[in-house]
Amino acid sequence: MKLVLKHRRMRKIAGMLLIAAAIAGCESGAARGGQAAGEPLATGAGPGPESPAEQLDAAVRGQVAEALAQVLAEYYVYEEIGREMAEAIRNRLQEGAYDGIRSPVEFADALQADLREISRDGHLGVRYEPMSPAPGGAEPGGPAPSGPAPRAAKPGGPAPGSPAPRAAVPGPAVPLPRDAGPMAPGLTAPEPDGPAKPIGPAPKAPLAPAPRAAGPDAAALPDVRILDGNIGYMAVNAMPPTETAMRAIAAAFALLNGTDALILDLRGNTGGSPAVVGLIEGYLSEGSPYTTNTVHWRNGDRPERLRTADVGDLAYGSRKPVYVLTSPATFSAAEQLSYDLQAFKRATIVGETTGGGSHTSNIGPVPLGHGFVANIPTGYLVNAVTGTNWEGTGVRPDVEVPAEEALAAAWSLAARTLADSAPDPAARAGLELLAEAKLSGEPDLEFAALEGEYAPVQGGGPGMPAAIRREDGALRIRMRAGSFVRDAALVHAGGNRYTLDGYPSGFSCAFVKREDGIRLLVSDAGRLTVLGKPGR
Repeated sequence: MKLVLKHRRMRKIAGMLLIAAAIAGCESGAARGGQAAGEPLATGAGPGPESPAEQLDAAVRGQVAEALAQVLAEYYVYEEIGREMAEAIRNRLQEGAYDGIRSPVEFADALQADLREISRDGHLGVRYEPMSPAPGGAEPGGPAPSGPAPRAAKPGGPAPGSPAPRAAVPGPAVPLPRDAGPMAPGLTAPEPDGPAKPIGPAPKAPLAPAPRAAGPDAAALPDVRILDGNIGYMAVNAMPPTETAMRAIAAAFALLNGTDALILDLRGNTGGSPAVVGLIEGYLSEGSPYTTNTVHWRNGDRPERLRTADVGDLAYGSRKPVYVLTSPATFSAAEQLSYDLQAFKRATIVGETTGGGSHTSNIGPVPLGHGFVANIPTGYLVNAVTGTNWEGTGVRPDVEVPAEEALAAAWSLAARTLADSAPDPAARAGLELLAEAKLSGEPDLEFAALEGEYAPVQGGGPGMPAAIRREDGALRIRMRAGSFVRDAALVHAGGNRYTLDGYPSGFSCAFVKREDGIRLLVSDAGRLTVLGKPGR
Protein backbone atom coordinates (compact mmCIF):
# COMPACT_ATOMS: atom_id res chain seq x y z
CA MET A 1 0.00 0.00 0.00
CA LYS A 2 2.84 2.39 0.89
CA LEU A 3 4.58 1.77 -2.44
CA VAL A 4 1.33 2.34 -4.34
CA LEU A 5 0.86 5.66 -2.54
CA LYS A 6 4.42 6.65 -3.36
CA HIS A 7 3.95 5.80 -7.06
CA ARG A 8 0.73 7.82 -7.17
CA ARG A 9 2.50 10.74 -5.49
CA MET A 10 5.35 10.61 -8.00
CA ARG A 11 2.88 10.51 -10.92
CA LYS A 12 1.13 13.54 -9.44
CA ILE A 13 4.43 15.41 -9.19
CA ALA A 14 5.39 14.41 -12.74
CA GLY A 15 2.05 15.54 -14.14
CA MET A 16 2.29 18.83 -12.29
CA LEU A 17 5.78 19.45 -13.64
CA LEU A 18 4.75 18.62 -17.22
CA ILE A 19 1.89 21.12 -17.02
CA ALA A 20 4.21 23.77 -15.58
CA ALA A 21 6.73 23.13 -18.34
CA ALA A 22 4.07 23.37 -21.03
CA ILE A 23 2.68 26.64 -19.65
CA ALA A 24 6.12 28.17 -19.30
CA GLY A 25 7.00 27.02 -22.82
CA CYS A 26 3.90 28.66 -24.31
CA GLU A 27 4.47 31.89 -22.40
CA SER A 28 8.03 32.08 -23.66
CA GLY A 29 7.16 31.55 -27.32
CA ALA A 30 6.96 35.26 -28.09
CA ALA A 31 10.20 35.85 -26.25
CA ARG A 32 11.97 33.41 -28.53
CA GLY A 33 11.01 35.45 -31.56
CA GLY A 34 12.77 38.47 -30.11
CA GLN A 35 15.70 36.45 -28.81
CA ALA A 36 19.14 38.01 -29.10
CA ALA A 37 21.24 36.67 -31.92
CA GLY A 38 23.66 33.97 -30.89
CA GLU A 39 21.71 32.85 -27.76
CA PRO A 40 21.28 29.08 -28.25
CA LEU A 41 17.95 27.55 -27.39
CA ALA A 42 18.14 24.64 -24.92
CA THR A 43 15.57 22.00 -25.85
CA GLY A 44 14.40 18.73 -24.28
CA ALA A 45 14.86 17.27 -20.84
CA GLY A 46 17.99 15.49 -19.83
CA PRO A 47 20.56 16.99 -22.25
CA GLY A 48 24.00 15.50 -22.59
CA PRO A 49 26.98 16.59 -20.50
CA GLU A 50 27.40 20.35 -20.32
CA SER A 51 29.83 21.91 -22.76
CA PRO A 52 30.61 25.54 -23.61
CA ALA A 53 28.10 25.32 -26.49
CA GLU A 54 25.24 24.13 -24.26
CA GLN A 55 23.88 27.16 -22.47
CA LEU A 56 20.54 28.18 -21.07
CA ASP A 57 17.96 30.49 -22.59
CA ALA A 58 15.08 32.35 -20.92
CA ALA A 59 12.57 29.63 -21.79
CA VAL A 60 14.45 26.86 -20.01
CA ARG A 61 15.20 29.06 -17.00
CA GLY A 62 11.51 29.85 -16.72
CA GLN A 63 10.41 26.21 -17.04
CA VAL A 64 12.88 24.97 -14.43
CA ALA A 65 12.14 27.79 -11.98
CA GLU A 66 8.37 27.29 -12.24
CA ALA A 67 8.68 23.53 -11.80
CA LEU A 68 10.83 24.10 -8.70
CA ALA A 69 8.38 26.65 -7.29
CA GLN A 70 5.42 24.29 -7.66
CA VAL A 71 7.18 21.39 -5.94
CA LEU A 72 8.31 23.64 -3.07
CA ALA A 73 4.83 24.98 -2.49
CA GLU A 74 3.27 21.52 -2.60
CA TYR A 75 5.77 19.34 -0.75
CA TYR A 76 8.40 21.21 1.30
CA VAL A 77 8.33 20.06 4.93
CA TYR A 78 6.99 23.37 6.27
CA GLU A 79 4.12 24.66 4.13
CA GLU A 80 4.55 28.34 4.97
CA ILE A 81 8.27 28.33 4.20
CA GLY A 82 7.68 26.27 1.04
CA ARG A 83 5.23 28.84 -0.29
CA GLU A 84 7.57 31.68 0.69
CA MET A 85 10.42 30.09 -1.28
CA ALA A 86 8.15 29.44 -4.28
CA GLU A 87 7.09 33.09 -4.34
CA ALA A 88 10.70 34.23 -3.97
CA ILE A 89 11.86 32.13 -6.94
CA ARG A 90 9.05 33.44 -9.14
CA ASN A 91 9.79 37.04 -8.11
CA ARG A 92 13.49 36.64 -8.74
CA LEU A 93 12.76 35.22 -12.18
CA GLN A 94 10.38 38.06 -13.01
CA GLU A 95 12.87 40.67 -11.79
CA GLY A 96 15.49 39.27 -14.15
CA ALA A 97 17.83 38.05 -11.40
CA TYR A 98 18.74 34.98 -13.45
CA ASP A 99 18.86 36.61 -16.90
CA GLY A 100 22.63 36.74 -17.10
CA ILE A 101 23.12 33.07 -16.19
CA ARG A 102 23.88 30.87 -19.19
CA SER A 103 25.58 27.94 -17.42
CA PRO A 104 23.27 25.18 -16.09
CA VAL A 105 25.57 24.58 -13.12
CA GLU A 106 25.60 28.26 -12.20
CA PHE A 107 21.81 28.42 -12.53
CA ALA A 108 21.40 25.43 -10.18
CA ASP A 109 23.78 27.05 -7.70
CA ALA A 110 21.88 30.35 -7.85
CA LEU A 111 18.51 28.66 -7.25
CA GLN A 112 19.93 26.69 -4.33
CA ALA A 113 21.51 29.79 -2.78
CA ASP A 114 18.19 31.65 -2.96
CA LEU A 115 16.34 28.73 -1.34
CA ARG A 116 18.84 28.33 1.46
CA GLU A 117 18.86 32.06 2.13
CA ILE A 118 15.25 31.62 3.24
CA SER A 119 15.19 28.08 4.66
CA ARG A 120 18.77 27.51 5.85
CA ASP A 121 18.07 23.87 5.11
CA GLY A 122 21.21 21.91 4.26
CA HIS A 123 19.16 19.09 2.72
CA LEU A 124 17.33 21.40 0.31
CA GLY A 125 19.25 21.55 -2.93
CA VAL A 126 19.21 21.96 -6.70
CA ARG A 127 21.79 20.39 -8.97
CA TYR A 128 22.39 19.87 -12.65
CA GLU A 129 22.59 16.23 -13.71
CA PRO A 130 22.33 15.96 -17.51
CA MET A 131 21.38 12.28 -17.44
CA SER A 132 18.48 12.76 -15.01
CA PRO A 133 15.04 11.59 -16.24
CA ALA A 134 12.47 14.10 -17.38
CA PRO A 135 9.26 14.64 -15.39
CA GLY A 136 6.97 11.71 -16.15
CA GLY A 137 9.88 9.37 -16.79
CA ALA A 138 11.37 6.78 -14.48
CA GLU A 139 11.35 7.48 -10.76
CA PRO A 140 14.31 9.55 -9.68
CA GLY A 141 17.22 7.97 -7.91
CA GLY A 142 20.68 8.81 -6.74
CA PRO A 143 21.94 10.24 -3.50
CA ALA A 144 20.45 13.39 -2.07
CA PRO A 145 22.79 16.35 -1.80
CA SER A 146 23.88 17.12 1.71
CA GLY A 147 26.09 19.60 3.47
CA PRO A 148 25.74 22.34 6.03
CA ALA A 149 23.65 25.25 4.79
CA PRO A 150 25.18 28.73 4.90
CA ARG A 151 24.84 30.24 8.36
CA ALA A 152 25.18 33.92 7.55
CA ALA A 153 22.31 35.86 9.04
CA LYS A 154 19.90 37.78 6.84
CA PRO A 155 19.35 41.45 7.69
CA GLY A 156 16.84 41.44 10.49
CA GLY A 157 16.87 37.65 10.61
CA PRO A 158 18.06 35.15 13.20
CA ALA A 159 21.66 35.13 14.34
CA PRO A 160 24.11 32.78 12.62
CA GLY A 161 23.71 29.22 13.81
CA SER A 162 20.16 29.76 15.07
CA PRO A 163 17.25 27.82 13.57
CA ALA A 164 15.05 29.52 11.02
CA PRO A 165 11.45 30.27 12.08
CA ARG A 166 9.22 27.27 11.50
CA ALA A 167 5.57 27.03 10.63
CA ALA A 168 5.23 23.78 12.55
CA VAL A 169 6.97 21.91 15.36
CA PRO A 170 10.65 22.08 14.46
CA GLY A 171 12.34 18.80 13.82
CA PRO A 172 14.83 16.90 11.70
CA ALA A 173 14.93 13.54 10.05
CA VAL A 174 17.75 11.75 8.30
CA PRO A 175 17.61 10.67 4.64
CA LEU A 176 15.82 7.36 4.23
CA PRO A 177 17.32 4.59 2.08
CA ARG A 178 16.26 5.07 -1.53
CA ASP A 179 15.70 1.36 -2.07
CA ALA A 180 13.62 0.87 1.05
CA GLY A 181 10.46 2.59 -0.12
CA PRO A 182 8.59 5.00 2.11
CA MET A 183 9.06 2.73 5.14
CA ALA A 184 12.72 2.14 5.91
CA PRO A 185 14.04 -0.80 7.95
CA GLY A 186 13.75 -0.04 11.62
CA LEU A 187 10.70 2.21 11.22
CA THR A 188 7.33 1.54 12.77
CA ALA A 189 3.96 3.08 12.01
CA PRO A 190 1.75 4.00 14.99
CA GLU A 191 -1.76 2.64 15.01
CA PRO A 192 -4.49 5.35 14.87
CA ASP A 193 -5.57 4.78 18.49
CA GLY A 194 -2.78 2.76 19.98
CA PRO A 195 0.95 2.35 20.43
CA ALA A 196 3.29 1.86 17.52
CA LYS A 197 3.71 -1.67 16.27
CA PRO A 198 6.69 -2.94 14.29
CA ILE A 199 6.35 -3.34 10.55
CA GLY A 200 7.87 -6.82 10.57
CA PRO A 201 10.61 -7.85 13.01
CA ALA A 202 13.22 -5.43 14.26
CA PRO A 203 16.28 -5.35 12.02
CA LYS A 204 18.85 -8.00 12.91
CA ALA A 205 22.59 -7.55 12.91
CA PRO A 206 24.65 -9.59 10.42
CA LEU A 207 26.08 -12.65 12.15
CA ALA A 208 29.42 -12.57 10.38
CA PRO A 209 31.41 -10.21 8.16
CA ALA A 210 31.23 -10.65 4.42
CA PRO A 211 34.02 -12.86 3.04
CA ARG A 212 35.15 -10.00 0.80
CA ALA A 213 34.10 -6.62 2.17
CA ALA A 214 35.62 -4.54 -0.60
CA GLY A 215 34.67 -1.36 -2.40
CA PRO A 216 33.50 2.05 -1.22
CA ASP A 217 30.84 0.69 1.16
CA ALA A 218 33.45 -1.23 3.14
CA ALA A 219 35.68 1.86 3.06
CA ALA A 220 32.98 3.65 5.04
CA LEU A 221 34.79 2.16 8.07
CA PRO A 222 38.42 2.72 7.09
CA ASP A 223 39.99 2.49 10.54
CA VAL A 224 39.04 0.07 13.32
CA ARG A 225 41.63 -0.59 16.01
CA ILE A 226 42.36 -0.93 19.70
CA LEU A 227 44.16 2.02 21.27
CA ASP A 228 46.48 1.93 24.27
CA GLY A 229 44.45 1.27 27.41
CA ASN A 230 42.19 -1.29 25.67
CA ILE A 231 40.06 1.50 24.21
CA GLY A 232 38.28 0.73 20.95
CA TYR A 233 38.37 3.16 18.03
CA MET A 234 36.04 3.09 15.02
CA ALA A 235 36.10 5.70 12.26
CA VAL A 236 32.67 5.74 10.57
CA ASN A 237 33.01 7.96 7.49
CA ALA A 238 29.67 7.07 5.86
CA MET A 239 26.57 4.98 6.54
CA PRO A 240 25.21 3.64 3.25
CA PRO A 241 22.17 1.32 3.52
CA THR A 242 23.94 -1.70 2.02
CA GLU A 243 24.62 -5.20 3.24
CA THR A 244 28.35 -4.68 2.81
CA ALA A 245 28.35 -1.64 5.08
CA MET A 246 26.23 -3.36 7.72
CA ARG A 247 28.48 -6.42 7.69
CA ALA A 248 31.49 -4.14 8.08
CA ILE A 249 29.86 -2.59 11.17
CA ALA A 250 29.13 -6.07 12.56
CA ALA A 251 32.77 -7.06 12.01
CA ALA A 252 34.00 -3.87 13.68
CA PHE A 253 31.90 -4.42 16.79
CA ALA A 254 32.99 -8.07 16.90
CA LEU A 255 36.63 -6.93 16.94
CA LEU A 256 36.04 -4.26 19.59
CA ASN A 257 33.64 -6.26 21.76
CA GLY A 258 36.31 -6.96 24.39
CA THR A 259 37.47 -3.36 24.77
CA ASP A 260 36.66 -1.40 27.91
CA ALA A 261 35.58 1.85 26.20
CA LEU A 262 34.77 2.96 22.66
CA ILE A 263 35.48 6.04 20.53
CA LEU A 264 33.26 6.58 17.46
CA ASP A 265 34.82 9.03 15.01
CA LEU A 266 32.15 10.86 12.98
CA ARG A 267 34.19 13.96 12.18
CA GLY A 268 34.10 13.30 8.43
CA ASN A 269 30.68 11.64 8.21
CA THR A 270 28.15 13.65 6.17
CA GLY A 271 25.23 11.24 6.53
CA GLY A 272 23.59 8.08 5.32
CA SER A 273 20.81 5.73 6.35
CA PRO A 274 18.75 5.72 9.55
CA ALA A 275 18.78 1.93 9.34
CA VAL A 276 22.56 2.04 9.89
CA VAL A 277 22.10 4.54 12.71
CA GLY A 278 19.63 2.14 14.35
CA LEU A 279 22.08 -0.72 13.88
CA ILE A 280 24.94 1.11 15.62
CA GLU A 281 22.58 2.22 18.39
CA GLY A 282 21.47 -1.39 18.77
CA TYR A 283 25.05 -2.46 19.42
CA LEU A 284 25.33 0.22 22.11
CA SER A 285 22.11 -0.88 23.86
CA GLU A 286 20.75 -3.83 25.77
CA GLY A 287 17.35 -5.45 25.88
CA SER A 288 14.47 -4.98 23.45
CA PRO A 289 14.62 -2.39 20.65
CA TYR A 290 13.20 1.01 21.55
CA THR A 291 12.02 4.12 19.71
CA THR A 292 14.55 6.92 19.36
CA ASN A 293 12.71 9.37 17.08
CA THR A 294 9.43 9.93 15.27
CA VAL A 295 9.37 11.22 11.69
CA HIS A 296 6.46 13.53 10.79
CA TRP A 297 5.56 14.07 7.12
CA ARG A 298 3.93 17.12 5.61
CA ASN A 299 2.14 15.13 2.92
CA GLY A 300 -0.22 13.26 5.24
CA ASP A 301 1.57 9.95 5.73
CA ARG A 302 1.31 8.56 9.25
CA PRO A 303 4.25 9.33 11.54
CA GLU A 304 7.02 6.76 11.43
CA ARG A 305 9.21 5.72 14.31
CA LEU A 306 12.94 5.09 14.21
CA ARG A 307 14.10 2.28 16.50
CA THR A 308 17.28 0.63 17.60
CA ALA A 309 18.15 -2.69 15.94
CA ASP A 310 17.96 -6.05 17.71
CA VAL A 311 21.51 -7.44 17.84
CA GLY A 312 20.98 -9.81 20.77
CA ASP A 313 24.10 -11.16 22.44
CA LEU A 314 26.34 -9.39 19.92
CA ALA A 315 25.74 -6.04 21.64
CA TYR A 316 28.65 -4.01 22.94
CA GLY A 317 26.35 -3.17 25.83
CA SER A 318 24.99 -0.11 27.54
CA ARG A 319 27.50 0.25 30.38
CA LYS A 320 30.92 0.75 28.79
CA PRO A 321 31.93 4.39 28.21
CA VAL A 322 31.37 5.69 24.67
CA TYR A 323 32.77 8.89 23.15
CA VAL A 324 31.65 10.38 19.82
CA LEU A 325 33.93 12.73 17.86
CA THR A 326 32.24 15.50 15.84
CA SER A 327 33.13 18.44 13.61
CA PRO A 328 31.25 21.05 11.53
CA ALA A 329 31.35 18.50 8.68
CA THR A 330 29.36 15.95 10.71
CA PHE A 331 25.92 16.09 9.10
CA SER A 332 22.50 14.47 8.68
CA ALA A 333 22.40 10.80 9.79
CA ALA A 334 25.76 11.19 11.53
CA GLU A 335 24.17 13.98 13.54
CA GLN A 336 21.20 11.77 14.35
CA LEU A 337 23.54 9.17 15.81
CA SER A 338 25.38 11.82 17.84
CA TYR A 339 22.17 13.50 18.99
CA ASP A 340 20.48 10.23 19.98
CA LEU A 341 23.46 8.94 21.96
CA GLN A 342 23.74 12.28 23.74
CA ALA A 343 20.00 12.54 24.45
CA PHE A 344 19.82 9.00 25.84
CA LYS A 345 22.98 9.71 27.89
CA ARG A 346 24.77 6.84 26.19
CA ALA A 347 27.80 8.80 24.97
CA THR A 348 29.90 11.88 25.57
CA ILE A 349 30.22 14.11 22.50
CA VAL A 350 33.72 15.51 21.99
CA GLY A 351 34.74 18.05 19.33
CA GLU A 352 32.86 20.86 17.60
CA THR A 353 29.20 21.67 16.90
CA THR A 354 27.88 19.72 13.91
CA GLY A 355 26.43 21.04 10.63
CA GLY A 356 22.78 21.23 11.72
CA GLY A 357 20.90 19.36 8.98
CA SER A 358 18.20 16.89 9.88
CA HIS A 359 15.27 16.91 7.47
CA THR A 360 14.27 13.94 5.32
CA SER A 361 12.34 13.24 2.15
CA ASN A 362 9.93 10.48 1.16
CA ILE A 363 9.59 11.58 -2.48
CA GLY A 364 13.23 11.24 -3.47
CA PRO A 365 15.18 13.60 -5.73
CA VAL A 366 12.67 15.32 -8.08
CA PRO A 367 13.55 15.91 -11.77
CA LEU A 368 12.70 19.46 -12.88
CA GLY A 369 13.38 18.92 -16.57
CA HIS A 370 16.34 19.83 -18.76
CA GLY A 371 18.70 17.89 -16.52
CA PHE A 372 17.92 19.76 -13.29
CA VAL A 373 17.11 17.86 -10.09
CA ALA A 374 15.87 19.09 -6.71
CA ASN A 375 16.07 17.45 -3.33
CA ILE A 376 12.94 18.50 -1.40
CA PRO A 377 12.77 17.66 2.32
CA THR A 378 9.24 16.59 3.26
CA GLY A 379 9.55 15.47 6.88
CA TYR A 380 10.96 16.43 10.26
CA LEU A 381 11.99 14.36 13.23
CA VAL A 382 11.18 14.59 16.94
CA ASN A 383 13.52 12.90 19.40
CA ALA A 384 11.87 10.67 22.01
CA VAL A 385 13.84 12.27 24.87
CA THR A 386 14.18 15.95 23.96
CA GLY A 387 10.96 16.43 21.99
CA THR A 388 12.87 18.42 19.39
CA ASN A 389 15.90 18.05 17.09
CA TRP A 390 19.11 19.65 15.87
CA GLU A 391 17.89 21.37 12.68
CA GLY A 392 19.71 24.68 12.28
CA THR A 393 21.52 24.39 15.60
CA GLY A 394 23.67 21.29 15.21
CA VAL A 395 24.66 18.88 17.96
CA ARG A 396 26.61 20.74 20.61
CA PRO A 397 29.49 18.77 22.15
CA ASP A 398 29.69 17.93 25.84
CA VAL A 399 33.44 18.57 25.67
CA GLU A 400 34.27 21.33 23.19
CA VAL A 401 37.71 21.13 21.60
CA PRO A 402 38.99 21.77 18.05
CA ALA A 403 38.07 18.86 15.80
CA GLU A 404 41.71 18.01 15.16
CA GLU A 405 42.24 17.53 18.92
CA ALA A 406 39.06 15.55 19.56
CA LEU A 407 40.61 12.08 19.36
CA ALA A 408 43.35 12.86 21.87
CA ALA A 409 40.83 14.52 24.19
CA ALA A 410 38.42 11.57 24.07
CA TRP A 411 41.27 9.10 24.51
CA SER A 412 42.41 10.91 27.65
CA LEU A 413 38.84 11.11 28.97
CA ALA A 414 38.32 7.39 28.40
CA ALA A 415 41.59 6.54 30.16
CA ARG A 416 40.65 8.72 33.14
CA THR A 417 37.19 7.14 33.39
CA LEU A 418 38.62 3.63 33.24
CA ALA A 419 41.32 4.48 35.77
CA ASP A 420 38.72 5.67 38.26
CA SER A 421 36.99 2.28 38.19
CA ALA A 422 40.00 -0.02 37.65
CA PRO A 423 40.16 -2.65 40.44
CA ASP A 424 43.80 -3.52 39.76
CA PRO A 425 46.39 -1.02 41.09
CA ALA A 426 48.82 -1.67 38.24
CA ALA A 427 46.12 -1.16 35.60
CA ARG A 428 45.02 2.01 37.39
CA ALA A 429 48.56 3.38 37.40
CA GLY A 430 48.96 2.77 33.67
CA LEU A 431 45.61 4.34 32.79
CA GLU A 432 46.25 7.37 35.01
CA LEU A 433 49.56 7.98 33.28
CA LEU A 434 47.91 7.55 29.86
CA ALA A 435 45.25 10.11 30.83
CA GLU A 436 47.99 12.51 31.92
CA ALA A 437 50.14 12.10 28.79
CA LYS A 438 50.18 14.63 25.95
CA LEU A 439 48.80 12.65 23.02
CA SER A 440 48.55 15.22 20.21
CA GLY A 441 50.46 18.12 18.74
CA GLU A 442 54.18 18.68 19.01
CA PRO A 443 56.25 17.14 21.85
CA ASP A 444 57.02 19.42 24.77
CA LEU A 445 59.78 17.28 26.31
CA GLU A 446 63.31 17.63 24.95
CA PHE A 447 65.17 14.52 23.80
CA ALA A 448 67.93 15.24 26.30
CA ALA A 449 65.47 14.97 29.18
CA LEU A 450 64.18 11.61 27.92
CA GLU A 451 67.51 9.82 27.47
CA GLY A 452 68.62 7.40 30.18
CA GLU A 453 67.85 4.18 31.99
CA TYR A 454 64.27 3.41 33.08
CA ALA A 455 63.29 0.84 35.71
CA PRO A 456 59.91 -0.55 36.83
CA VAL A 457 58.20 1.57 39.50
CA GLN A 458 56.28 0.26 42.48
CA GLY A 459 52.66 -0.37 41.56
CA GLY A 460 53.35 0.12 37.86
CA GLY A 461 52.95 -3.50 36.86
CA PRO A 462 55.50 -6.15 35.92
CA GLY A 463 58.04 -4.96 33.40
CA MET A 464 61.64 -5.05 32.28
CA PRO A 465 64.10 -2.15 32.39
CA ALA A 466 64.44 -0.02 29.25
CA ALA A 467 67.05 2.32 27.86
CA ILE A 468 66.28 5.42 25.78
CA ARG A 469 69.13 6.83 23.72
CA ARG A 470 69.51 9.28 20.88
CA GLU A 471 71.01 8.05 17.62
CA ASP A 472 71.27 9.95 14.33
CA GLY A 473 68.91 12.63 15.64
CA ALA A 474 66.18 10.19 16.65
CA LEU A 475 65.25 8.38 19.85
CA ARG A 476 65.61 4.61 20.18
CA ILE A 477 64.30 2.23 22.83
CA ARG A 478 66.02 -0.93 23.93
CA MET A 479 64.33 -3.31 26.33
CA ARG A 480 64.11 -7.00 26.96
CA ALA A 481 60.88 -8.84 26.11
CA GLY A 482 61.22 -12.38 27.39
CA SER A 483 64.23 -13.93 25.68
CA PHE A 484 64.11 -11.28 22.96
CA VAL A 485 65.52 -7.76 23.03
CA ARG A 486 63.51 -5.01 21.36
CA ASP A 487 65.74 -2.36 19.81
CA ALA A 488 63.73 0.05 17.68
CA ALA A 489 63.60 3.67 16.61
CA LEU A 490 60.78 5.74 18.07
CA VAL A 491 58.41 7.39 15.59
CA HIS A 492 56.57 10.48 16.77
CA ALA A 493 52.83 9.75 17.00
CA GLY A 494 51.56 12.97 18.56
CA GLY A 495 52.49 14.91 21.68
CA ASN A 496 54.92 12.92 23.81
CA ARG A 497 53.78 9.55 22.45
CA TYR A 498 55.84 7.41 20.07
CA THR A 499 55.37 4.16 18.20
CA LEU A 500 58.08 1.57 17.58
CA ASP A 501 59.37 1.64 14.02
CA GLY A 502 58.82 -1.72 12.34
CA TYR A 503 56.19 -2.86 14.84
CA PRO A 504 52.42 -2.97 14.36
CA SER A 505 49.81 -1.13 16.38
CA GLY A 506 49.95 -2.06 20.06
CA PHE A 507 53.64 -1.28 20.56
CA SER A 508 54.23 2.26 21.75
CA CYS A 509 55.51 4.42 24.58
CA ALA A 510 54.64 7.78 26.09
CA PHE A 511 56.67 10.09 28.31
CA VAL A 512 55.21 12.07 31.21
CA LYS A 513 57.12 14.55 33.37
CA ARG A 514 56.52 14.17 37.09
CA GLU A 515 58.06 16.09 40.02
CA ASP A 516 60.34 13.16 40.84
CA GLY A 517 61.45 12.48 37.27
CA ILE A 518 60.27 11.17 33.91
CA ARG A 519 57.76 8.33 33.65
CA LEU A 520 57.76 6.02 30.64
CA LEU A 521 54.46 4.28 29.79
CA VAL A 522 55.18 1.24 27.66
CA SER A 523 52.43 -0.51 25.69
CA ASP A 524 53.68 -3.97 24.77
CA ALA A 525 51.08 -5.83 22.71
CA GLY A 526 48.44 -3.78 24.52
CA ARG A 527 49.72 -4.37 28.06
CA LEU A 528 50.65 -1.18 29.93
CA THR A 529 53.74 -0.97 32.14
CA VAL A 530 55.03 2.10 33.99
CA LEU A 531 58.80 2.69 34.17
CA GLY A 532 60.61 5.57 35.79
CA LYS A 533 63.82 7.57 35.54
CA PRO A 534 64.88 9.77 38.47
CA GLY A 535 65.09 13.48 37.82
CA ARG A 536 68.43 15.21 37.54
